[in-house]
Amino acid sequence: MPLINTHEVVDRNNRPAVQSRVMLRTFFINDGEYQDPLIVSSCHVFVRDQNLTPATVLNSDGLVASSMTDKAEMVFGPSGDGRVTNEAQFAESGYSQLLNTPVDGEGVPIEPNGIRCANVSGIYRLGVGQYACVLDGALADSLSGIDGNGNSITNTADLATRYIDVWTVQMGQASKFKTFVNEFTLYDDTAISLTEPALLRTKNTLYNRRVSLGSTTDLKVGTEITVENLNIDESIKNIFKGSTVTSATVEIQKINEDSNLPGRFTVVSSTNVNLTSDNTIVYTFDTNKVLSQGDLTGDADMPDNEQRAFRDSIGNRAGTYALRVSYQLLHEKIVSEFMYFIVQ
Repeated sequence: MPLINTHEVVDRNNRPAVQSRVMLRTFFINDGEYQDPLIVSSCHVFVRDQNLTPATVLNSDGLVASSMTDKAEMVFGPSGDGRVTNEAQFAESGYSQLLNTPVDGEGVPIEPNGIRCANVSGIYRLGVGQYACVLDGALADSLSGIDGNGNSITNTADLATRYIDVWTVQMGQASKFKTFVNEFTLYDDTAISLTEPALLRTKNTLYNRRVSLGSTTDLKVGTEITVENLNIDESIKNIFKGSTVTSATVEIQKINEDSNLPGRFTVVSSTNVNLTSDNTIVYTFDTNKVLSQGDLTGDADMPDNEQRAFRDSIGNRAGTYALRVSYQLLHEKIVSEFMYFIVQ
């Protein structure tokens, strides 16, 4: 599962249950590049069935109408003025999954007593142009936010239905505030009961065969899941075929033919991957960075002496690479066979 500040959340595309911690992630793209807005103002959640067109909740300026903010199921906003240059207010460390509660003399949080949630109702920056908030169904109506009129909006997104999330941002200094509307669905059929163990078989396919040296490329690994039980209904099988893979990691090794170098040299061992709703595993392969210092230490840069040793062991950066993925599939940990691609 994806993480925010080490806490597991469920991506909007992965059939989230009503009571799960749903990551409402959105990507801002401008002129073909991921771009941070100047200001991220808010994210409003509305029931989709009641708002068949954006005009239902927007005013003549294309912004969320003040008369509609109290109709929102939840409102998220960053702490402070929402200016992206103030990174602290969008830091992932702000997400704790806890209510704002008093602490005892030793700094241990005291069990919440109906105190409104504040520190998990924010908006977090996960990368350039990538922002998310967490609709925490586990907290239910303990989660709340403040709308543009200064009113407290309690989370009431507790139905298995379709929703829209409306993001209000200012992209640049000279631009006006505008809204972006996305959709997501909460489910109540993610919990199922079987009368026999699920027999699952997977097949992984690397869609990329060639990568240009100097490029940053999304390596995409498809996952085909087959349910081999004959007595399981087709509708249940379809649930397994979508959003079943969790806790994915990717490993990439350089294949060296030079006898003076290691035959296989690991350049990537990372959990920094994305999962799509059809169980595709996506790893962003920055050839300049990864083939100079690897992706073995999370977001931390490798010390200079280790970078030199790394470059000595990898040899010529162009050549053949082997990739494999591992992931959780129910109680099984699946490790794929190596799949090969060429950096040229």
